[in-house]
Amino acid sequence: MLSAVLIFFLTISVRFASSYIQAFETESANRSSKFLGFGIGLVRFVNSNCTSSDGLEGICYNRWECKRVGGITSGSCATGVGVCCIVQKTCDGTTTSNNTYFVNTNFPNSFTGGACTLTIKKLGSDICQARIDFIAFSVNQPDATGNCLSDGLTITGGASPVPTICGENGGQHLYVNFAGNANILMNIYAGGVSNSRRVWNFKISQIGCDCPTQAPSGCLMYYTGLTGTVRSFNYGTTGNAVATRQLTNQNYGVCIAMQPGYCSINWSQTPGDQYSFTVTGDTPTSVTAGTISTNAAAVIGAICTTDYVVIPNPTFTDTAAAANVDRFCGNGFEPLSTSSKPFVLTVVNDATETGDLGNRGFSLDFSQQRCSGVPLG
Repeated sequence: MLSAVLIFFLTISVRFASSYIQAFETESANRSSKFLGFGIGLVRFVNSNCTSSDGLEGICYNRWECKRVGGITSGSCATGVGVCCIVQKTCDGTTTSNNTYFVNTNFPNSFTGGACTLTIKKLGSDICQARIDFIAFSVNQPDATGNCLSDGLTITGGASPVPTICGENGGQHLYVNFAGNANILMNIYAGGVSNSRRVWNFKISQIGCDCPTQAPSGCLMYYTGLTGTVRSFNYGTTGNAVATRQLTNQNYGVCIAMQPGYCSINWSQTPGDQYSFTVTGDTPTSVTAGTISTNAAAVIGAICTTDYVVIPNPTFTDTAAAANVDRFCGNGFEPLSTSSKPFVLTVVNDATETGDLGNRGFSLDFSQQRCSGVPLG
């Protein structure tokens, strides 16, 4: 009789343990939350973003899940229950989790050359967009006419085209919409002259369709602050009289999220940088003439036909407003304000920089302005 009772309780215990393990494994497969067992109960935590011991942004996982996605643990999260998991991929890798870092082979050492690709796989049907942050991105400069010949980054597979990018672009970012369930492919090609600074580190974040931080359609860049600085790709403070830093074949939108209580936006050249708007024309000549970065070097309207930025319905700060003017080029930018909504700046560069000597692109500061009658604070 005693043996029968023991067998009964052993059977019940085994069934309970089996059900416990099955529930744990099923729940661990869910990407929105994880459970950890401690023998006397379960502790649940959400797979939210976390900051690693090195200051990188990761995902809060349990140790098993972090290992499954190929990540490394760096610090704790969820009050010490979980680990901050950093996922880093290199050439021929595929993203399998949010906040993936894409680095060159042997990073932070220089990439020797060749092709390097990363496949961005959509993580679920509720994902609509990917944001790519250029934590570091340095490859060879374009040729003398702005073409990314030896080195460059191409991004394909998204819902809208992304221009080819090369040169120095650390600190930039861009958004790419997924085209249904298709993957997005990042491809870096590097050949020709070697470069001791040919390195990159991108952070790829996937954004939910209902997320308020999603960039509006048509916005390759998206800023949400009241103030900030927008720079063209490969903009820099160095250059020479022959080559150009400005890239060819660029056509994209830059959007600023209009904040509540703000009705207009001001645009101006970045202070202290006389080259901060050198888009068309002979920049060295403008320097010699002493007109660089002044209103005298600014070109507006229909004359801008090759490379220019578009800001709708501007009102000029220094001069009387001109009617039906929204294109800006030349070697200077006149400060302006616009109440046209949404707040957007469009970049257009044609297929060649021939005749545009020493252009570096643009660095423009923006500042949102309060609506009339709205108090501060």
